[in-house]
Amino acid sequence: MPPSAPRSVPALLQTLVAGDPTAPRLTFYGERYADTGERVELSARVLANWVAKTANLLEEEFDAGPGTRVALDLPAHWRTLVWQLAVLSTGAHALTGAHQDADVLVSASAAALGDGPADRVAVSLAPLATSFGAELPAGVLDYARVVTGYGDVHAPLAEPAPGDGALDGLTHGSLLAEAAAAGAAWPVGVRLLTDVGPADAVRGPLAAWCRGGSAVLTPDLDALPEAVAAQERVDARLPRT
Repeated sequence: MPPSAPRSVPALLQTLVAGDPTAPRLTFYGERYADTGERVELSARVLANWVAKTANLLEEEFDAGPGTRVALDLPAHWRTLVWQLAVLSTGAHALTGAHQDADVLVSASAAALGDGPADRVAVSLAPLATSFGAELPAGVLDYARVVTGYGDVHAPLAEPAPGDGALDGLTHGSLLAEAAAAGAAWPVGVRLLTDVGPADAVRGPLAAWCRGGSAVLTPDLDALPEAVAAQERVDARLPRT
C-alpha cells in the first residue's frame, strides 16, 4: 500500500478488506491480561463489519453526519477504537470524554448516562456481551442488544468538509494525513504495538493501516509481557505521549 493518505476512513477500511479480508488488523490485550487472558483479534472484514454496523446505528438512530458531536466516554479498549472509526466514517466529530453538551453521548458507565439533552448509548466492555448487563436510565440505547441488527456495509450519507471536526482538535482534512505521515518511517506491513489511551486510540492503528499493517492495542505496555510482543511479531512501537 502506498504511504499517501487515504481519502477517508471508509476508503481505508475498504482497502484493508480488499487486500486480505482475513488478515488480522487489530489485536487487543485487556488491562489485566496476566490475570484474565483477555485477547481479542479482529480481521479486516470483522473490523470493517463492526465499524459499519456502528456507523449505520449512528446514522439511522441519531442522524449522525458532518457537524454532529459524538462524545465517547470510553476507556482504552478495542470497542473504543470501533466507535471512533464509526464516528469518523459518518463524517461526524468524535469528542473524547463525557462532554454533556454533545449531540450523542456514548459511555460504558450507567451513572454517566443520566438525564440530559444528548441522545445516549450504553456500551458494555464485557467479552461477548449481548446486553449492557445492568439497569439503564430511561431512553438509553443498549448498544450490545441492538448493534447486530444493523447492516454490515456502510456508505456515508454525507461527506465532511476538510475543515470539519473529526477527533477532538483534529479535522477530517488532517486526520489521515497525519496518520500517513506518522507511519511513513515504518516498514510496509508493520505490526505496531501501541498503548495510546482512549483520547487517541485510533491514532496508532490508523498509521499502521496506512502502511498496510496491523496493530496490537493494550492499555499499558509495561503490563504486557515482553514474550507476548515477541509472539505477536511486533516490529514497531508507539508509546503514549
